[in-house]
Amino acid sequence: MKKINYLLLILISPLLWACEGYLDKPDSDDITVEKAFESVRSARKVLNNLYSEVRGAAYNISTRNIPYAMACDDGIAGYNLWTQKFQSGSWTADDNRGAGDDAETDPPTVSFWNNTYKRIRKANLFMENLYRATGDEADKARMMAEAKFLRAFFYSELIRRFGGVIILDHSVDPNDYSSLTNQPRETFENSVEWVCNELAEAAKGLPAVCSSADVGRATDAACYAAIARLRLTAASPLFNTDSPVLPSYTTTQYYGNYDKNRWKLAADACRFVMEQRSQYYGLDLSNVDTAEPDSWENYYRRFINRYFIVGKESVWIAYEKENWGGVKIPWNNRQSGGWNWVNPSYQLALEFEMYPSGKMPMDEESGYDMQNNADGKDRDPRFKATIQAPNATYDAYGFEPWAGGKASELQSQRTGMCLQKYIDPLYNDVTAETRNVRKNIIHIFRYNEILLNYAEAMNEYTGPTSDVYSAINAIRSRVGMPDLPSNLTQDQMREKIRHERRVELAYEDFRFFDIRRWRIAEDVCNEYIKGYDVTKGKDGGFYTIVNVGDRMVFEKKHYLFPLATAEILMNPALEQNPGWPKLSTATN
Repeated sequence: MKKINYLLLILISPLLWACEGYLDKPDSDDITVEKAFESVRSARKVLNNLYSEVRGAAYNISTRNIPYAMACDDGIAGYNLWTQKFQSGSWTADDNRGAGDDAETDPPTVSFWNNTYKRIRKANLFMENLYRATGDEADKARMMAEAKFLRAFFYSELIRRFGGVIILDHSVDPNDYSSLTNQPRETFENSVEWVCNELAEAAKGLPAVCSSADVGRATDAACYAAIARLRLTAASPLFNTDSPVLPSYTTTQYYGNYDKNRWKLAADACRFVMEQRSQYYGLDLSNVDTAEPDSWENYYRRFINRYFIVGKESVWIAYEKENWGGVKIPWNNRQSGGWNWVNPSYQLALEFEMYPSGKMPMDEESGYDMQNNADGKDRDPRFKATIQAPNATYDAYGFEPWAGGKASELQSQRTGMCLQKYIDPLYNDVTAETRNVRKNIIHIFRYNEILLNYAEAMNEYTGPTSDVYSAINAIRSRVGMPDLPSNLTQDQMREKIRHERRVELAYEDFRFFDIRRWRIAEDVCNEYIKGYDVTKGKDGGFYTIVNVGDRMVFEKKHYLFPLATAEILMNPALEQNPGWPKLSTATN
């Protein structure tokens, strides 16, 4: 009987969701492909494990603990984390070889390539063996579409980081890579088109919406959300241009020309969700308990499991994996018993407008006072829901980051601000209260992103039409912020959309990729992170804005991730991304 190879052993490991006692014994050679795919029920367990990859650290900020935001201009780490290598420009083509997606100190560059192809192999193995299962053919057809969706999603995340990729639509023998030794990467265009076609094909076999028992499974809306994100990335200035960021770019790294219609393709994918699935998806305007509709309390509850109800805004979600039994220690400030890994930048804090005027804080007429806005009453409600500002108070804790304050700890306290977006303000580990065992809800695709993607794509394609205004104003009005000014030019609207993305999607792993696809990273990541002077007392100079850490370094090569030396040695046909050494430090 054919024995299962080690990749399939990974597939059906004890990490399965709802494993129901399956494979209670350790993995061994007597586990066969035939057994794993004996029935639809057993195959479902294999597919569930493939879904569990989305809950892992590669795509799930909550499981990873370290937001990509701290690797750009939105924050700085409180400890020696991998983000510091990104900010200093010291990351290499061989960081983190063979490590997991949740490594704390080494950048997820090389490991992301390797680990994603492991996930793709899992999907290929599943699709090649599902036909063995006995059971309902309709169930198998849906499962096949789900696996196709997941494989395409994994590929889309590779393209986002590396450009053109090697397309594998079949499993590769892990003991024989000879078929890959001379296989080059596809062009950027071919890579994008293959993934989008796969997603469109998968959508045909998926439902429009999941039942409450199937939360987290793929839908056709999730497929088109993935298409929209990839199309938007591909249409952006980094890739959609006849003037590449480096002269050594080839069609592996970009299109080689500019085509305005690429923006329309992104908008069309958004429109599928917005129009054809409008009965199922939209902005969540619900008011939870007694929170005011426009308040920060009502907004942050979309990220906390204690309140979370799967609603119209959730296009595709992932629950985090178990982590310390509950509360996010690295994200809490010291006053609430945390370590404060995430230190928001003052640059990000200034992006939140004044309430209700909509003026930017640095506007002379805004009335902004950095010492007296911590309660958030005079700021965009998303401010207090996202960032703990100095002297802010929540239900069970406050924030006093100045020297001598209750949350002061210079080892981790860098900017005088702390993350709030995923923190439950009712629970404080310093007190004797029961630990917070609630989990964060991570939206892989949320309807607000669909609106933002649509607005950006349409503004680039047609200019600031009423549809563009409607999409952005819907997001702003949900939190009580005023509509955008009328008669904006295309350039002005572009800046408004980019501003809205930074505020609405803060700490959801967007800014890091946005500034790359927009080709502005070299402008915003070659300066210092700004923050309050945490070495001073509350009334002794704390509110002075200072440079934090070393000056960031961003080179043009950093727009794309490098491939590992080991990968190139194994496959000489692989083309290293421009600016990175073809062969670096690895010898095997």
